[in-house]
Amino acid sequence: MHAPLPAKPLPVYLQVAELLARQIKAGYWHSGERLPTEAELAQTLSVAVGTLRKSLALLEAQGVLERIQGSGTYVRQIHHSQQIYELFRLELMEGPGLPTAHILDVTLQQAPIDLLGKDQQSAPCWRVRRMRFLNQKPAALEEIWFSARHCLDLDVQDLGDSMYLFYQQRLNIWIARVEDQISVAAAPSWSVPPIGLLANQSAGYIERLSWTANNEIAEFSKTWFDPQVCRYTSRMSQ
Repeated sequence: MHAPLPAKPLPVYLQVAELLARQIKAGYWHSGERLPTEAELAQTLSVAVGTLRKSLALLEAQGVLERIQGSGTYVRQIHHSQQIYELFRLELMEGPGLPTAHILDVTLQQAPIDLLGKDQQSAPCWRVRRMRFLNQKPAALEEIWFSARHCLDLDVQDLGDSMYLFYQQRLNIWIARVEDQISVAAAPSWSVPPIGLLANQSAGYIERLSWTANNEIAEFSKTWFDPQVCRYTSRMSQ
């Protein structure tokens, strides 16, 4: 296993849009509330005003924000958002944080039972191991499995911060629903710095199965997260 290699980052305007959407989802701003001015937001997020405006325009197009000429930018009620990290449940203790990733290992292997079922264990499957960061803080280790039938060739440089965006753009696969099982487990033997989880140390643990709209299993993943750094959060609204 090589040293962590930063995944291909999202464009800055998309990073900002995702972070703002996660903050809105976390209740930093409520429906109908006015956001700070563009100048204030740009300074807080350390980005150019032009970049911020592109982010706000994207969120407006997605129905997350409403921009009123001469008045400001307001939060709209979010019923069905289209955010890249909509299904990402880990958050820093002090707030959501922007997810990024470093790739540790990409290999072609026999599919695990959890992904394809007992009758298809011989099917080839990609296994991706990576380290997750939130606002540049190492927070979790991930082991992700998905079928290789849609992608016979894969390189580390092909993978970006968001696996779901990779599925959509490269494999034409859209995740429609997920099922998470949360518990405590020992951190894996392949844990490496800079994450604070040592091999076999107790960690928060998530097993996830993801399905397409056609009810086909698209992904199986295991996540070990550092409870001193982040937590699992799920929010529901009516």
